[in-house]
Amino acid sequence: MNDYLDYIEYGKRAELIVRTPKGTVRFYCAINDIKEDCIILSEPRNKHIKFNANSGQNLELYTYTRGGIFKLYCRLLKFEEKQCILSLPIKIDRIQRREYIRVRMQIDTVIKLSFPPNTTIRTKSKNISAKGINLNLYQDISKSPKIELSLVFPEQTINTSAKIVKVKQVETDGMNCYNTSLEFISIKDKEINFIVKKCFEFEAAQRRKMLENEI
Repeated sequence: MNDYLDYIEYGKRAELIVRTPKGTVRFYCAINDIKEDCIILSEPRNKHIKFNANSGQNLELYTYTRGGIFKLYCRLLKFEEKQCILSLPIKIDRIQRREYIRVRMQIDTVIKLSFPPNTTIRTKSKNISAKGINLNLYQDISKSPKIELSLVFPEQTINTSAKIVKVKQVETDGMNCYNTSLEFISIKDKEINFIVKKCFEFEAAQRRKMLENEI
């Protein structure tokens, strides 16, 4: 149960989920320390609302590590001096063995190939993480020695070189295509952080829809 301790990096961004009668609220924070009887977080932040939870309330802490995503079920012990003190986890789920969460988010994508020369493909992602993207393409791009990507978000465009992880021929909507996974190889840290943020926001919106449908 405590294998998550082998992967925790202090100061790295984490996500705290507070469930209220009015809905689920997501806060961002960092794990400052883990002691024998508690977890110490930085002040949980959300640009729309201040952190407000009662002592003893059950919370969920998501940590994104090189060993996967760990979901820790904890209780709030106290919140003071801009620090949030949680109990050690009552339960732990290991959700995904990736350092960065991957979501089924469609992003406008422009692919430029060196072979065939001057080839440009405009498409949408099938899913995306901060380190790579998956797409369905109508041509096999694995023979191109150089691949450049532009990820067109509403707020900004991210440009990066990419390399092929895998290409698999599949059928979708009655047509043959190539399911293609690419890894970003020249992306900057601030751009990684931006994609992580967008993935978090997308997942939060999907969870809200699920909760609304359950009511």
